[in-house]
Amino acid sequence: MRILVTSGFALLLAGCAGQEGRQQFVWVADGAPVSCISTFQLRTYRPIDSRTIDFEMTGNRVFRNELPFSCPDLNFGMTIRHNSRSGQLCRGDTIHVVRPGLRGPGCQLGPFQPLKRVPVPPAAPDEPQG
Repeated sequence: MRILVTSGFALLLAGCAGQEGRQQFVWVADGAPVSCISTFQLRTYRPIDSRTIDFEMTGNRVFRNELPFSCPDLNFGMTIRHNSRSGQLCRGDTIHVVRPGLRGPGCQLGPFQPLKRVPVPPAAPDEPQG
């Protein structure tokens, strides 16, 4: 047991040291919003809050959807369901937040804004004042 604790502590320190040199990124708009995305290229999605979902696609593309209205439980629900039979999710389509045994209310999608990751420039050191 002692070895596990020591090893875990060493890994924790290594992880913290690795964080210091990591490049930070932000997501910014990358072109005009689109009306639809392909469900065949959809890898995963991430609810950001009750009105925002990021859809991660193949090819490392990301589309942010700002819903026109708040969607109850979206920020807590990890599963959404859609009824698209066309192979696309489009502006105006309805999704449902699904909780175990329950289907939540319908929530309408907005336009899909393509995003790209942009590195955050390192903070300039404070200049000495003289």
